Amino acid sequence: MKNNILTALAFTLALATASSAMAEIPTTLRIATDGESAPYSTVKADGTAEGFEIDFAQDLCKKMELKCTVEVQDFTGMIPALNAGKFDLIMASMSITDKRAEVINFSIAYGGTGNAFATMKGSPLDNLPGTGGTLTLTSEDAPAKIKAVQDLLKGKVIGVQTSSVSSDFVNKYFKDIAEIREYQKSEEANLDLVSGRVDAVVNGRSFLFNSTKLAGFENMVLTGPVLDGGIFGGGVGFGLRKTDTDLKDKLDAAIKASAADGTLKTLSMKWFGFDITPSNLR
Repeated sequence: MKNNILTALAFTLALATASSAMAEIPTTLRIATDGESAPYSTVKADGTAEGFEIDFAQDLCKKMELKCTVEVQDFTGMIPALNAGKFDLIMASMSITDKRAEVINFSIAYGGTGNAFATMKGSPLDNLPGTGGTLTLTSEDAPAKIKAVQDLLKGKVIGVQTSSVSSDFVNKYFKDIAEIREYQKSEEANLDLVSGRVDAVVNGRSFLFNSTKLAGFENMVLTGPVLDGGIFGGGVGFGLRKTDTDLKDKLDAAIKASAADGTLKTLSMKWFGFDITPSNLR
């Protein structure tokens, strides 16, 4: 009986210790970005990152009274690396989706600009059905809108970044209609579009719009509707480990504070030219 009591006490103490460890917030947060989703983030010549998320992280860390470091990581391996403890936060214009939420946690959304198709000027695809509008995947008219786009993409080649919501979307709705090519980096898909090896790409609208301003990509054009809802998730947020609940609370409060004092809007206007603040935070 005595041994059983001691064992129970030891087990209780272990649980309490583990719980305390889970709640601990590091004094220096290690933040991972992909550096390839301008204007969210991009890598400069010296290897450091700049962009909306870099500036936004600085504001949030100041509000949380924490030191932060930002490192560039490959997007496709970010979630396993986060859970392995290689860094504390993912900050890579990552869409909040149910699939990802099975293995990591998310902060509240701090923005989102939707996804889109892009093709080359003069292509038969440069005016896909719905251009200038929005296609919300959960809307009643979504099946008809998707069918109209599917009809024109039959037999075409679509490029997407692997492990992205764009990849999930294309594989769900176009797998049996078009050839799908996946790339480690978004820029690789864009290069194959310009060179004629793919007919269209799907990616974040802001990334594609920014790409059209780059030398050599001036003839890229966005086409079709802005894609949101459903598989595209509930906006863009920070990725955290499931155990870091205290950090999530602190981060959520800082995001709300940044929206309330106007910093989130100011940084949106600086990097995007429009306000990406979610409607529930305005």
